[in-house]
Amino acid sequence: MSRRERDDDYDASQRKGKAGSQTPSQAATQHGFSRDDMDKMISDATFYFLVADQKKSLIKRADLTKYCDLNKKPRAVQEDVVNRAIQHLLKTFGIKVQESESKKGCYFLINQLQENQDDENLQHINWSEKENAQMGLTFTILGLIFMSNGKVSDDTLFKFLKLLGVFEEERSKKTGRGADQAGDPVDPEVSELFDGDTKKFVNDILVGRQHYLKRDRVQGPDPEVEAYEYSWGERAEFEVKKSDVLKMVCELYECEPRMFKEQYDKVKEAEGDDALDTE
Repeated sequence: MSRRERDDDYDASQRKGKAGSQTPSQAATQHGFSRDDMDKMISDATFYFLVADQKKSLIKRADLTKYCDLNKKPRAVQEDVVNRAIQHLLKTFGIKVQESESKKGCYFLINQLQENQDDENLQHINWSEKENAQMGLTFTILGLIFMSNGKVSDDTLFKFLKLLGVFEEERSKKTGRGADQAGDPVDPEVSELFDGDTKKFVNDILVGRQHYLKRDRVQGPDPEVEAYEYSWGERAEFEVKKSDVLKMVCELYECEPRMFKEQYDKVKEAEGDDALDTE
């Protein structure tokens, strides 16, 4: 399913939910609660979504109902509270709650607000130096994958990160000539931005926790050596526009998007003919 189709489905479901929705007072009366009780449950669920998303992990519905004391409430009450919290997040904070397509009952929070990249004072989110570095590396890796037909080998990825100066192979595993090719040591200040281990950051955080990347084992040239391929993860598919990635690459190479025909066609198919229009 393309990004445009997912957004259309989400918008349609939101309109359908609003069309048949009741006021909070009516919903509270129907479920046998006071308006204050209903408001508190919705507020608690909204707060849980926001707090649970701080590390960009998948948010599990089962955890939400447990910690918000909804798990002993009737199913209809749980549905109503969660749906109203989801609507509140979108209306008040500009955050879309997107259910995972591969793990039902799990959610991603996607920021819908457009940031002003030219004026930091007008931006909605202020990131620390570490957060900026991590998101910058994430976007760069996604760009490498997109420009490589959607997949890169682990060998290609980490050679690329070595060239960027953010990764070095463990010298203890290299001997002879291989030790000389391990690369220059990573600047300690740079290493600290990725908690001292860029490979662990990629595999444990970007793959395992945040789902910006997907990692699949594949058959490599040596059957005794584990080999993996990286592709875009589910969060990246929801959150990152391929048109933005292609625009970034074109800025680096000072060329038009049409110069990369395969990627250009994929962006048009996923986001529409005007996705790469320039003002």
